[in-house]
Amino acid sequence: MACLDLEGRNSLVVGAGPVGLEKAAGLVECGARVTVVAPRAVAGFDTLDVEWVAREYDPADLDGQFLVIAATSNEELNRRVFADAEARGLLCNVADVPELCSFILP
Repeated sequence: MACLDLEGRNSLVVGAGPVGLEKAAGLVECGARVTVVAPRAVAGFDTLDVEWVAREYDPADLDGQFLVIAATSNEELNRRVFADAEARGLLCNVADVPELCSFILP
């Protein structure tokens, strides 16, 4: 088991549905600097201290990130985010798909 100090670290959440909201809120609570990339967001993101980028994911979104969470309802996109993160040596969690995670969240 490992614990991460996320205070001030750049973190990316791809997806802004209910699961993305939960993951982003947890990262903010840990002190991370969170960027969320998704074309649309569910209610609640406006109450979080995150940067929301209203568009589709682009691999360049990984630049400068410490960790990444893929939380979309699109399995192919989640797999692409994981592959892109792995290729860059970034920590990545694909929500609810343990085999596509280099770390898990409680």
